[in-house]
Amino acid sequence: MDVDSLSHVEQYKMLREEIMHHIREADRTGFWAVTAAGAVYAWLFVNKVSFTAAWYLPPAIILFSGLRALASTRRMMDIAKYLMRIETISFGNDDNLCGWERHLQTHVGHYAVFSPAVFSIVFWIGLLAASFVTSWWLSP
Repeated sequence: MDVDSLSHVEQYKMLREEIMHHIREADRTGFWAVTAAGAVYAWLFVNKVSFTAAWYLPPAIILFSGLRALASTRRMMDIAKYLMRIETISFGNDDNLCGWERHLQTHVGHYAVFSPAVFSIVFWIGLLAASFVTSWWLSP
């Protein structure tokens, strides 16, 4: 397919699929960060490791996983801005059918208290804090 021949609909579908990919990736990143941190804590605890720095490996795993999730979220937000432009062209100023991204922006907001972005930030900060406390508490 020639890139110059992409229609707005094809662009919209392609970019929505990319957003769905990033959502799945962010979910997997969270799952594997918790799994990896738990596995490291279990190994350290079972083997009674006395090297204090080793106990801070799980917070590092969580920190870098959180940064990866942040990068993915930023990419989703950039795509969403472009999709809102396509929706403006396609739907005009129709308030009854404004398009999904414009609906999210006006009714939920990307940084509203109950938005997915805020929940994600709270999750990663809470997870990082809990891992630091756990490392401090369990380390010799």
